[in-house]
Amino acid sequence: MNGIKKILLYQLVAVSAYAGTFPPEAPAEGAEHPPNIILIMVDDMGYGGLSCYDNRYYETPEIDRLAEEGLLLTDYHSNGTVCTPTRAALMTGRYQHRTGCYRVCNADPEHEDHRRGLLTNEWTFAEALKEAGYTTAIYGKWHLGYDPKFNPVHHGFDEYRGFVSGNIDAHSHYDRMETFDWWRGDERKDDRGYHTDVLTEHTLDFIERNKERPFFVYLSHGAPHSPHQARGSEILRGPDKGKVPEWGIGEPEYTDIPGDKNWLFRHFILPVDEGVGRIRQRVEELGLAENTLIWFISDNGGTTRNWTTSPLTRGSKAKVYEGGHRVPGIVWAPGRIQADTSDELIVGMDIMPTCMALADVQAPAGHHLDGIDVGPALFDGKPLPPRTVFWGWGGEKRALREGPWKLVRNELYNLDDDPRETTDLAEKYPEKAQEMAKKQRAMFEEALSDSPYD
Repeated sequence: MNGIKKILLYQLVAVSAYAGTFPPEAPAEGAEHPPNIILIMVDDMGYGGLSCYDNRYYETPEIDRLAEEGLLLTDYHSNGTVCTPTRAALMTGRYQHRTGCYRVCNADPEHEDHRRGLLTNEWTFAEALKEAGYTTAIYGKWHLGYDPKFNPVHHGFDEYRGFVSGNIDAHSHYDRMETFDWWRGDERKDDRGYHTDVLTEHTLDFIERNKERPFFVYLSHGAPHSPHQARGSEILRGPDKGKVPEWGIGEPEYTDIPGDKNWLFRHFILPVDEGVGRIRQRVEELGLAENTLIWFISDNGGTTRNWTTSPLTRGSKAKVYEGGHRVPGIVWAPGRIQADTSDELIVGMDIMPTCMALADVQAPAGHHLDGIDVGPALFDGKPLPPRTVFWGWGGEKRALREGPWKLVRNELYNLDDDPRETTDLAEKYPEKAQEMAKKQRAMFEEALSDSPYD
């Protein structure tokens, strides 16, 4: 792993010396069903959030192990630079603009975007896999609509435990509007405990209960999004504000000193890391590893307040520079993937069609997916075809990627030579910049034309 870190520190985009040389891995002998899918998403973790990327403050050994044994993606991107858009693209395999969820679903009932959400006529990741006989569950953050009609149980998920808001108090489970926000299916009902640990326990239980059948579980953590709370932090919202919950008694006194062993942010993220390790271990103990894929991704870049941004990328959450959407991406699949790194451009909306291909599921006739099956890159080490990807919603927040070229508003960068986006080449290559700006507008307008919302 030290070699991987060195490459990332100096080049950002690692080039594997072995790309394309590995033969496809056959499914494990005796496997009777398509692979189990475990999709783990963290919230607001940038390129500096893990020690297998560019974390300079503490180690994340369990997630690092996934990267060491699987495929570490150095050019993985969220579709959005904030929560809702990325999640809409992930759940549909389409640009979020087509769903109308290209803006954040707002917790404030008075805000116009409080009524925005993923409509039930959208064909989702969970619905696709159910066609192949999968049992499905989501534990954690949904953020694709506050109205109960948008609940995940109406989108193909057999089970749901978690919250629909953008963030909640880790202990009391109240959102920023001081509304209690924890659901069991379509019913508000609490699961007491520290949110990271509760979600991990639900995931472990689901895997145990469904070990004999194909399953898809989407574990959507609230960390490291604010409010920043470790197991022993005080409750910040709700009627018990100011108290330390019973499960936090005995935890260390936290500091605000980066790198300190009792640094709050270290204790905020390490429960996620511990949980990932427990999930991998359970999969192995049950004999499922050779027929299971674990994805680990983030929904958008980090913030300066959660210390997961990286000097290797410019910008942060809500920006369309690389720091807003180039995020950690790891795929672990012992029965299918050789340990390596990949510098192929992969985006969140690609995960659904990739898993559909593994499950031998076809999209409905006439249904358009914007994501692509990236299996050849993951499983065979083959290069992906050239593609163009866009971010944003016009105006100042827009970007387009085409090969090594990236347009940010009216600025042009070559990421092969300048991964930190320091040198604007628009004046040097004005025709290229104009061509890409025109393409970005056209792609945005075409996708937005499908939106059911204004």
